[in-house]
Amino acid sequence: MRKAIKRAIYVLFGILILLWLVTFTPYDYLFKGVSATYLQGETSATIDDKAYFTTGLIRSENPRPWSQDIDPERAPSEELDSLLTATETVAFALFHRDKLVYEEYAKGYSETSRTNSFSMAKTITAMIAQMAIDAGYIEAWDQPVKSLLPDLKGEYADELTLDHLSMMQAGLNWNEHYTNAFGITAKAYYGDDITKLILDEVPVSNMPGTYFEYQSGATQLMAECVEVATGKRMNELASEWLWTPAGCSDDAEWHLDAQGQAISYCCVNSNARDFARIGHILMHKGTWNEHLFMDGPSTEDFFKPISTGYYGRSIWMDEVDGFRFSYMKGINGQFVVILPELDLVMVRLGHQVGPHTKLETLLPMIVEEMVREYAPYYETVSEAAWE
Repeated sequence: MRKAIKRAIYVLFGILILLWLVTFTPYDYLFKGVSATYLQGETSATIDDKAYFTTGLIRSENPRPWSQDIDPERAPSEELDSLLTATETVAFALFHRDKLVYEEYAKGYSETSRTNSFSMAKTITAMIAQMAIDAGYIEAWDQPVKSLLPDLKGEYADELTLDHLSMMQAGLNWNEHYTNAFGITAKAYYGDDITKLILDEVPVSNMPGTYFEYQSGATQLMAECVEVATGKRMNELASEWLWTPAGCSDDAEWHLDAQGQAISYCCVNSNARDFARIGHILMHKGTWNEHLFMDGPSTEDFFKPISTGYYGRSIWMDEVDGFRFSYMKGINGQFVVILPELDLVMVRLGHQVGPHTKLETLLPMIVEEMVREYAPYYETVSEAAWE
């Protein structure tokens, strides 16, 4: 009953905002935002919001099923299960030595459900950029952004490189804020022309390379450089360079704006099994299932803190109980956790991220507990294999 009342209040609030927008403001992008959130009883973007967006198909033209060695004993402990339940987990899956060993899904979700990755897409975008470099479309990570986007503005626009974008050291005038309806993040997410927005309203106002600041606009600029260099859309490149050669089990979808531009800092909609394949490509140093995705040495940047102590090439990293790992992270608790030394990939998708236990590295408690629970077991398995 309380939840129904709360939802009704959100809907009423949404209607009032819409009436105010119609009457007094030029913020037309908020029509879409309010329709997709408050009028649905939500206060922010959700993992199921692709219904309110045009999407570009990421095709998988050669699906291959996962090898499986399901072990019911690998079900989460009572403590981890309580945390997963409290944060509204919709998918949880473990992969060891390229085999699916455990998975579970919440009611209404399955192994084929396409949900929003949010910022896990940043890692995917950086991988595609690396592939564009490997293929010769882009000179290198140190190529100036203005060589591809000459209309880029700002006092330090000439100094900005793709490297700065991938490491979140871009110095953009961008305030990463997820609840300010009038902020740049909301404009980018719900607006009609994200390219125009970035080039008109997001100058390079600070010297790139001087400090770490997480900015979704940096990934968006990186993706647009890739599109200019290759002449193809991001969803097309993801189809050709990732989903099809990786043998993904299903097509995916990428949110697009009204111009057909991918909202590349977020919003690849796929399932736990296929997101896990992205982790496996990185874990196997760019070559997986007899296919070369990325130059091997370049994948090291996805496991080294080249930007700050807990961030690499558009991917997060940390250490728990002596176990080092990298992980893709979305705002609502979308995670692909990669432990190469254990040949282990873990995926968790859900509605809430939950608390953070290491505020200095922004490590979510869910990720910490996943590593703490499963890494010691698979370390033992790995050691036994060598005996």
